[in-house]
Amino acid sequence: MAKGINNLIGIMAIILGLIVIAFPLVSVLTLSILTGLGIIVLGIWFFAQSYHAWSKNLAVGIADLLLGIFAILFGIVFVGNVPAFEFLTFLTLYIVGLFLIIAGLMALFSGKDLKARGIGILGIIFGLLYLIIGFYVANPLFLAVIIGAFLILAGIMEIFIVPKEELEKEGSK
Repeated sequence: MAKGINNLIGIMAIILGLIVIAFPLVSVLTLSILTGLGIIVLGIWFFAQSYHAWSKNLAVGIADLLLGIFAILFGIVFVGNVPAFEFLTFLTLYIVGLFLIIAGLMALFSGKDLKARGIGILGIIFGLLYLIIGFYVANPLFLAVIIGAFLILAGIMEIFIVPKEELEKEGSK
């Protein structure tokens, strides 16, 4: 059952990552929609992670759940709301980067296996990269690619890296 959930989370992360990367940036409205959708996608991923982490660590599950709710609400504000987006554009870049770093730190410190720590390190690296590129690059397409790449790599790790505990359970059967 856990393998099926890991595969589902991994496939969902890969699909969501591809969706984030695939949107073209044509106008401020499109940028507003993409940023909002990107934050909503992160919120969905936090929800999936909260479900997955709930049984292992209640505090991390609750933190993921609250972060998911906050990210989705924050993303909804930006979807198509150009004045709000223009007002908070630079703040948004930093918030999304911080979301990735927080997700990475939670996965890194709550994870007991290589996969969780690997996803945690990826989140921290991509979050820092997002902050740095957000500071220096005016083209947000690169930022969407970073979120998408993080989701795709996290999804691949969910699917293909089997925690040692699961290997031991399967070996004892």
